Amino acid sequence: MEPLKNGDAPALVSNLEVMELLQERMATRQPDKSDGSVKSTKGPFHQRDWIEQTVLGYLKSSPVGSSDLNMSEMPKLIETLRREEAITTAASDAAVKKLKTDADQDIIQGYGLTTAETLQVLNHLPTSLVELHLLIEDLEKRVPDEEKQMEFLKLICQYSGREVDEQEESTDDMEE
Repeated sequence: MEPLKNGDAPALVSNLEVMELLQERMATRQPDKSDGSVKSTKGPFHQRDWIEQTVLGYLKSSPVGSSDLNMSEMPKLIETLRREEAITTAASDAAVKKLKTDADQDIIQGYGLTTAETLQVLNHLPTSLVELHLLIEDLEKRVPDEEKQMEFLKLICQYSGREVDEQEESTDDMEE
């Protein structure tokens, strides 16, 4: 096996992309079956079909399979997750104004996530702060304000169609 050279790293693929690819492959192989299940006949590709069916079943039961996220919305979400946080100095006012798309809209600031963190967020679609802290290293240092962290969760939930789990706030209120 030949070692990888710089720039030869394989592309990262999200669970949503894998799920859509498997659905397309299974639909082209078996256009007569509407549910996408594999026929039980033994053939030369029986094991491949079983593996694809099992992986597809897992992905459908994962957060990605139960969300309303689609491929056309992913690039915009990825751009927002990867964009560095805007600096609010006098020198950067021109750059900040470019981020505004409409006079009434707020500036869309990024969160500066790495490629791996972005992929994990896309695959797990966190709905609580605990899940978010597990996926993103040093989140409390990178986004110290808890309100900004909740905005981050709401952004993810806006794209995924899932609800933000706000149980943590209610347990904090009970302790006080």
